[in-house]
Formats: sequence, C-alpha cells, structure tokens
Amino acid sequence: MSQLMFYENVVPLNREQHKGLRLKRAEGDCSFAANASFVPVAGVEFFQCARDYPILISGKDEDIAPVALLGLAQGRNLFVEASGRWAPGCHVPAFVRRYPFVLAKGAEGDNYTVCIDDQYKGFDAQSGEPLFQDDGSESPFLRDTISFLQNFLTEMERTQTFMKRLRELDLLVSRDMQLTDAHGKSFLLRGFYVVDDTRLGGLDDAVILEFHKAGYWPWIYAHLFSLGNLARLQQRS
Repeated sequence: MSQLMFYENVVPLNREQHKGLRLKRAEGDCSFAANASFVPVAGVEFFQCARDYPILISGKDEDIAPVALLGLAQGRNLFVEASGRWAPGCHVPAFVRRYPFVLAKGAEGDNYTVCIDDQYKGFDAQSGEPLFQDDGSESPFLRDTISFLQNFLTEMERTQTFMKRLRELDLLVSRDMQLTDAHGKSFLLRGFYVVDDTRLGGLDDAVILEFHKAGYWPWIYAHLFSLGNLARLQQRS
C-alpha cells in the first residue's frame, strides 16, 4: 500500500538547500487530502477513528494495513469540506496530520531520512514556521515535527506486527459491501478485510493472553465497533 498517496514530489530535507524554508498553512487546511477516499491508520488511533469512520483492512498477502474509510467513491473524501478544512469534531488521522513531512527509508533499509513534499504550496521563504534556525540547527517546530514522525513510524510498525498476527491466525475475512448513498446511488466496496469475530472465540488461552499483553484486544474491539459507521458514511454521502 502506498504510504505517499497525496505527496507529489518527495525530497530529502537538506539544511543547506532548505535553510530559509518556512511552512505556512492555513489553520485546519486539509485540502491536499480531498481526493483520498481512505488513509492508513495506526492501531493506537483506532479509538479516535472508530467514533467517525469505518476501520477496514486493505491490501493483500503481507502488504495489508488498517485504513479509515473516508468516502464511498474513489477519489472523494467526504470529510474534507469545500473550505479545505476537515469536518469539525472528527478525528484527523496522523497520516494526514504529518503532511507535508514524511520519514523515508534509506537504501540500506535501516535508516530513515526526513523528507518533504516540495510541491506543497504552504512552503514559503517569507512567512510561517521556520524549519531551521539562523545557525542551521533544527528549529523547535522541526524538532517537534520529527518527534511526531518518529512516533507515528513506531506505531505503524507496531500495527504491522498486529496485522501479521491476524493473518497468521487466519482471523481476517474478505468482505464485499454493497452500499447506497443518500442519493440512492449504489457502491460496491471490494478488496477489504475485517476481523471475523466468530473466529476469535476459537483462540486458545495462550493467544488470548498474548493479545492482552500486546494491547491488541482494544484495537480489535474498536475495529469491530467502527463497522457501524458504514451506515453513517452512506448518509454523509
């Protein structure tokens, strides 16, 4: 699954090349995500996401990830308003909040580099939050951003371990969903998976304890609870 769905041109952040760069973004602006009908989410976000979005599992084989479903039609995010703001009161997934920054894995596969989408219109040399200080060191804003990116990466890796265990234990089932929007138009959602709650009852005590210690049970319950938002998504459309 692409981790760069609305990034246009990702380049490494360079303290010489980008020394004078600033980030200026209108408060709450998420217009860049207007065409994202789903985004990946980390398990730690499931509780917040479950209040607003269906959490489904997308991908195939080993390349699967939980996603927040944001729209029924491809290329349409029902939670980005005409003003570009995210719908008031709804959780903005960390995948969206990290933009226009991202950590990219190096060629060796073990180191990460801070990168930016240099096509983002909010980058400016005149106004906004500076990325670097006059002496070339990271600004407080950039340090906070890097900390956020690192935490997000850690949680996504933890979530991938969770996904791997669900696959290994054959707890995922494919689910095709026939939905109808508020205007009577039908949509068929295919290629998504959900946790089969009936199979959970067959887990042995060792796995139940493993999931408890890993903190997976709250994630599973939040995922199952979130499926009730499919009806709300139909109404929103």
